[in-house]
Amino acid sequence: MAYKYCLRYVLDPRTNTPKKNAALFDFVKKGQIDDVCFILNGEEINHSHLTKEETDFWLDAVKPLQKKLAQMNVTTSLNPWTTIMHSDRGFKVNPKIGFKTFVDVNGDQANDMACPADPTWRNYLCERYAQYASIHPRLLWLEDDFRHYNHTPLKLMCFCPYHMKIYQEKLGKKESRAEFVKHMLKPGKPTLERKVYLDQARKEMIETEHLIEKAVHKVSPETDLAQMTSFPDWHAIEGRDWAGLFDAQRGENHPRVARPHLPAYNEVSPIQYGRDFESYSRMTVAYLGPDAVILPEQENAMWTPMVKSKKFIAFQIITTALMGAQGIMLNLFDMMGNGVSPEWKYAEMLAEIKPFMNELLKHRLKMTTLAGINILVDQDSAYTIHTREGKIPEEMLPIEKEWAALLASFGFATTILPIQHGNCDLSGKTVAIAGQLLRNLSNSEITSLIKNNVVLLDGESIQVLLDRELGDLIGVEQGEWHPCKTGYQSFEEAKGITVDGVDNPRVTMLQHTGDYLQLTYSKEANVKVWTEAINSIDDKLGPMMSIVDNHILLLPMSHDIKHGWESQYSTYKEGILQQMMSSMEHCDYLIDMPNVKLNIDYEQNTMWVSNFDLDTYKEIKWHFSKKPNDSAVVVRRQKDQVQKEKVAIEIDGEVATIKANLNSLETIQILF
Repeated sequence: MAYKYCLRYVLDPRTNTPKKNAALFDFVKKGQIDDVCFILNGEEINHSHLTKEETDFWLDAVKPLQKKLAQMNVTTSLNPWTTIMHSDRGFKVNPKIGFKTFVDVNGDQANDMACPADPTWRNYLCERYAQYASIHPRLLWLEDDFRHYNHTPLKLMCFCPYHMKIYQEKLGKKESRAEFVKHMLKPGKPTLERKVYLDQARKEMIETEHLIEKAVHKVSPETDLAQMTSFPDWHAIEGRDWAGLFDAQRGENHPRVARPHLPAYNEVSPIQYGRDFESYSRMTVAYLGPDAVILPEQENAMWTPMVKSKKFIAFQIITTALMGAQGIMLNLFDMMGNGVSPEWKYAEMLAEIKPFMNELLKHRLKMTTLAGINILVDQDSAYTIHTREGKIPEEMLPIEKEWAALLASFGFATTILPIQHGNCDLSGKTVAIAGQLLRNLSNSEITSLIKNNVVLLDGESIQVLLDRELGDLIGVEQGEWHPCKTGYQSFEEAKGITVDGVDNPRVTMLQHTGDYLQLTYSKEANVKVWTEAINSIDDKLGPMMSIVDNHILLLPMSHDIKHGWESQYSTYKEGILQQMMSSMEHCDYLIDMPNVKLNIDYEQNTMWVSNFDLDTYKEIKWHFSKKPNDSAVVVRRQKDQVQKEKVAIEIDGEVATIKANLNSLETIQILF
């Protein structure tokens, strides 16, 4: 299997030239591009939803290029830039098309963005997609404007009269939009309004995908339909059923094909990119399953080398191996018809790393076969979350991603595991749970989960147990919340522990953090307190991080709406957590290598080590759960060559030192 390069490309049919076409073909050849995905009616040259005649104008411009690309053994795909529409941008729906637009949660109506249940829009979209299929593209994409949120400047939709009638019928009573929204977001136990909204949003998107699939495959049975995605937590508040949506889209005898979002349109700190990569990109892949075709997108904006270096682009492409990606969508050039710039040397960079990508794919990572800590997630959490104030839809966002980013940054071997409703019978695993995910489970399922696994719980998970009167599972009688920056807690201290040469290290509880849940343990509890909460004048307030019954690790802290768990990203906390985990079980993590990610399969045949940092290391120190052999083969890139080197592994207790260096922004594969 070869790693696929799919170039997203915009031509302007009105101003395109033979010179631009020649530059494209030269880039395709030099950059070893496998597929050119033409973006139709995109960004700056978008002028609202296209009629049949306007669509023909675009397709007629693509056809001769498609023919030339076929002669080069390069496939052609299509990426229409509009389904619902990203934002109005001053346009209104053409009266010839005539579908209705959506109304958002605040009652504001769009001018050019479709109501996702409007029958006229659905028919229109099916007609256009059948028209796109007429040139038999390899892949036919649905843009990531196919969603109920992020349609600037409007908010969550849809609450138009058509939708309100649907909601009222399901409720069995009349409610105004304002009343419905108020009940949908109401603090405490979720209401029927919440369920009605999520069920309808889920249903209408799946139905639309199915209608499009039928229309496309009637015209072009060989075309694969593909879906671009955004943030999994935001998709949760539109009720997204990942399997249902992608199976409706693909049709029979076609794979699930997805473009997960890579969260760095501009060059950012690789450390921050590494956190978001876990929270969004890898979580999306987990929902799609191991057999999906994963083509994440490397996108630059606002374009040119001014916003992203070639080294960072290569780093993004190479680290898609940690998602099990079979290829990459390359959005390297702008969407206003400038075409390709050979001066930027992107083609040379792509050609240089292609052999390494092909080599990594020979031992493709699958998240379902990875060892380590399982971060539990649930696509249905928006159905059960208890909102705090009931004012904004963001209160329904799941925060299950926090452990994913934190533990991977701390060098722990991790994977992400979507739970199965009615079948959450995990046993003998290590699981990390954040937010209110436990509200999706019955008391018996929760009891089994906690008793039969090594479990990491945050403060909001603990609160769910207390709400369910299940505190005895973790030896807790009660908990009292203390908001941060109120003069109560200031920091936590790990008494009797040394990390990074510092005795009794401290980690802030004051800033860029959530609130503190002060726990009272029962007298009978088998609890070891590892860190204590302390105020600014060194008064001890109570336990912070603890281990209960030698297999339950508690981090009694909530999630900050703005900063998440930012305060936790400390090598002191990394060292504390590594020591705590080692006291409970044999586990895999890297030592003294912050922001270096570790992935390893169950059988310990293949390991991936990826440096999301600018520091370099002369050797790799790995605390192992299963003793490795005394040597391994390291696979790495040396410019345009793949280097395979047998290296020694020194064993000292439960620590293996792999005698191989690791450069900044480098990913290597280790074969045992």
